Amino acid sequence: MPASSLPTLRHARGAAQRFVKLLIGPSFMLAIGLMAFSSIARAGLFSDDEARQAILDLRQRVDKLEEGQKGKVSDLNERVDQLRRSVLELNSQIEQLRADLAKQRGQDELLARDVAELQRKQKDLMQGVDERVSKLEPQTITLDGKTFQVDPEEKRAYDEAISRLKQVDFDGAITGLSGVLKRFPGTGYRESALFWLGNAQYGKRDYKEAIANFRALLTSAPDHARAPEALLAVANCQIELKETKTARKTLEELIKTYPKSEAAGAARQRLNAVPKS
Repeated sequence: MPASSLPTLRHARGAAQRFVKLLIGPSFMLAIGLMAFSSIARAGLFSDDEARQAILDLRQRVDKLEEGQKGKVSDLNERVDQLRRSVLELNSQIEQLRADLAKQRGQDELLARDVAELQRKQKDLMQGVDERVSKLEPQTITLDGKTFQVDPEEKRAYDEAISRLKQVDFDGAITGLSGVLKRFPGTGYRESALFWLGNAQYGKRDYKEAIANFRALLTSAPDHARAPEALLAVANCQIELKETKTARKTLEELIKTYPKSEAAGAARQRLNAVPKS
């Protein structure tokens, strides 16, 4: 080939490459370049050896480019697959976390119910204990001007006996009050129990036993609030027994011993109605 033809050839080849590159990109540009070189070779611008070599070079470049693109596509596909697997794994972990959270919430709710039930049972137990303790603890009582302590059972027995008396159940009252005096010999209810026991016996017309209990009250506690009434009740029993002389002496004793009491006023009226002999 003449030397003067080389610049023209290079210029033509460069222009063709730039044009094709601008139009369709590197891969297709090389393919077009092969076609162009083939045409140029056929036109006689290259020798057969030079054209063949150029074509081989272009083909090698195309093959390398295609291999590079295939590698990039393969790498991209692999990355997409990895990303997909990562997303699936992340979704699985999220679902597991949601399941664990729901399970934990269920356990928390169950625990809260168990705690509430335990607290309720504890409250009931403590209330029951308090009630049992209160039944065993002594209680302070004020009765007929006297303040003292009694056991719960002692109080229950006395209250039940008085309830019997209010229901005019004299037998029940006598049994109950006698039981209090026997079971609790040092009871603070003693004077009141003797007084109401005498009244129950009076209701049964057992006047002698009634007098004995009234006198027991007067002997053990002459200053008791019920003492004036007890002495008046003794006089009433004596009147029922037709012991009028003794009854008058009892009424006079009452007026003398407890002059300012209501029982003394009643004794004065009764004294006028009781025969002297």
